[in-house]
Order: sequence, then structure tokens, then C-alpha cells
Amino acid sequence: MKHYIIYIPGLGDHYDAGRRSALKLWQLFGVKTQLVPMQWYAAGTYEAKVHAVLAAIEIAQKAGYTVSVIGESAGASMALNVAARVDSLHSVVLLAGIASNVTPISPRIKARSPSFAASVAALPVVAKKTNPSKIHVVQAVWDSTVPSRYNQIKGARVHTIWSVGHLTTIFICITILSPFIIHLAKSGSGEHAK
Repeated sequence: MKHYIIYIPGLGDHYDAGRRSALKLWQLFGVKTQLVPMQWYAAGTYEAKVHAVLAAIEIAQKAGYTVSVIGESAGASMALNVAARVDSLHSVVLLAGIASNVTPISPRIKARSPSFAASVAALPVVAKKTNPSKIHVVQAVWDSTVPSRYNQIKGARVHTIWSVGHLTTIFICITILSPFIIHLAKSGSGEHAK
């Protein structure tokens, strides 16, 4: 089975080049990857960003790939919202991700990124439209940026890794622990919670 992973980044658009470099190495583990830039602080509506991800999924599926989506931090909210619209996704993996619409967001970030605020606000729909057994939540032992109470989804599979801190956890997941993250994406709903 050919597997395609769509990667949705969090805030920090200036890290996209580094993210792309890390994701290129994932090909060594038999998957094709694509980072879909969100440009959270740039112009563009929430719906425009949703459609960019949907278009990437459609192209990959038409090419014969099984598609999974990985959402990092703020990008997890987008991954979940997209999953609510695309039943055919194989899995959704959240890396230190925001999964709750009650996650505190500073007024400054809301003002700078209305599309991010809209993505988080749309999350209640996800619980009604997404199969939680396809969702894998990867979290740190401790993360003050996105505490675990804001990344939990009833019925999802939770994987706690031995890391501390938000950026550290994301970095470890897309580099050292990439084989594990790829394994979760490929396993879909068949992987038992750890």
C-alpha cells in the first residue's frame, strides 16, 4: 500500500524550511510526505487554508495513495477539522496538538491569526463527524504550551513520549521518533493505545 502523509504545521511559519527538510527523510521509511503551509500569520481565510489541505488530499488519493494527516500544535486543529470532512483518511496523528475549542489563545495571537482562532472554534464539529479510533494523540510528559487537557479526544489513542516542552516534543517527533510517528500514521485504527 502506497502511503502519503500530509503534514500541517503549527504557528511559526519561519520553521517550514526545517520541517520540509526533516520530512524528506521520511521517504527512507516508505512514505511520501507533503507539508501544506498554513502561513497562519499571513492573509488568507480559515476556509482557504482548509481547501489547500483538501486539495492536497484529493490529489494524493487520485494518484492511488492511502492518505494520513499529521497536525502539529496549532495545525492539529486544522487536521481534525479536515478529518471531519474526509471520511476516507486512513489516520490522523496530532503532535503536541490543540484538540479543544476551549484551549486558551492569547488575544494577540487571535488578532494576528484569525484563521487559527477560527480553526480552534470549529473543533466541536469534529467530535460528531470523525471516527476517534483513527486519531492518535502524541503528547509530552509535560507541555506548558499545550497541556494535555487541551489535546484529549474521547476514544482517540494517546501516546505519551518521554520529552518535556512543546518545541522539543515536536522536533523529536519529526526527527528521532519519526519511525514511530510514521508507524502510527500507517496503522490507522489498528494500533492499540500505549
